[in-house]
This record gives sequence, C-alpha cells and structure tokens, in this order.
Amino acid sequence: MKLRRIATVVNGVAETAKDWHEVTSKMVFEQEYVDALLGLDQLKQIWVIFGFHRHRGWTPRVRPRHAKDESLVGVFASRGVQRPNKLGLTLVDLVSVRGNIVTVKGLDAFDGSPVYDVKSYDEDYDGYQSPSKRQRTRSSKAKGHQEGRGKGV
Repeated sequence: MKLRRIATVVNGVAETAKDWHEVTSKMVFEQEYVDALLGLDQLKQIWVIFGFHRHRGWTPRVRPRHAKDESLVGVFASRGVQRPNKLGLTLVDLVSVRGNIVTVKGLDAFDGSPVYDVKSYDEDYDGYQSPSKRQRTRSSKAKGHQEGRGKGV
C-alpha cells in the first residue's frame, strides 16, 4: 500500500507543544483533492490521519507521556510517535474551509507533516461506546426507521 499526501500541515510548530488542543493548524490541500472537501464545512469535528515525518525507526516499548513512574508499555498501548508505520490519528475541531485550506484546532502534528486522509466524525458511530452497545444502538435505530415507513412518520 502506498499512501498519497493529500495535504500538508502548516502551523509553525517545530517542537512538541505544551497543549496541542490550543494549536491551530492549516491543512493546505493539493488542488486535485479540493472537490473532495465539498460539505466538510458543515461538520464540527473531523478525524485527521497524518504522518510522523520527522521520526525514524520505531520502539516496541515506550514510557507514556503522563506516566508518574518509569514503567513502560507497548507502543500499541500508547499515543507515542515511535510507531512502525509512522501514522497519527487525531480528532480535531474544524474551524473553517476556504478553497484548498482547511483550518483545524487540536491537531498534534508538526509543521510540514503530510496529511493522508480526513474523515467525518460521527458521534453515533465514533462516540465512546463499547462495540456491543454501539451495535445495539444501530439495531434499534434501524428497527425504528423500518417501523416508521408508511405511517406518515
């Protein structure tokens, strides 16, 4: 699988921010992807998949950022950047969409990071629920939708 850069992060951040939630970033999209932004401005939050372009190698065990001791966890049990595939995933607040520039708040990516994909955030689907509860919620919504057909609902 080969990933294509669809946009580049522009935010002036060269070192790890104290609070990524306060960082405002622009994602400058390549012109060929501008049509794919249609309707994005209607959303409040989006997922951004980006690359950790400044990191080399990977480490199977890491110390979590907010750990109170020196204990280690596997990198897959952390949000660490020393990952085998160098992919980041962050839920961000959408600020604006203007032409090929999407402005977001809370993206934990350095200036120049490649953006590989953007996806809508759906609270019903993505909101924190156990998978079994999520399935029950979907089933009851589908059942209600089917029951409402033909009854003027």
